[in-house]
Amino acid sequence: MVIFVPVLWISLIGVVLWGLGASLGFPVGMSAAADDPRTAAARVSAVATIGYFAFLVGPPVIGFLGDHVGLLHALTVVLVLVAVAGFASGAAREKGSRVKAPVA
Repeated sequence: MVIFVPVLWISLIGVVLWGLGASLGFPVGMSAAADDPRTAAARVSAVATIGYFAFLVGPPVIGFLGDHVGLLHALTVVLVLVAVAGFASGAAREKGSRVKAPVA
């Protein structure tokens, strides 16, 4: 919405949704990494390293690309990386595990 829609109020809604998604991603990733108590420390440290690396490296890379191709075109890199992460997220599921509905 932020990249492709030229209408200001729709772009503002996109910014809010993007912020909500980004603010929930890191805590949810940490929680998922800590699911198995035997490997929680190693997994949480790996997720934290990846998250902080993205936090420190991502904005300067987007700024560098923005200087060369324009900011909206540079943000398409973020869109592509989010799509790749979405497709790859199924690989993180344990073999044979299925999400079960909670019993009321």
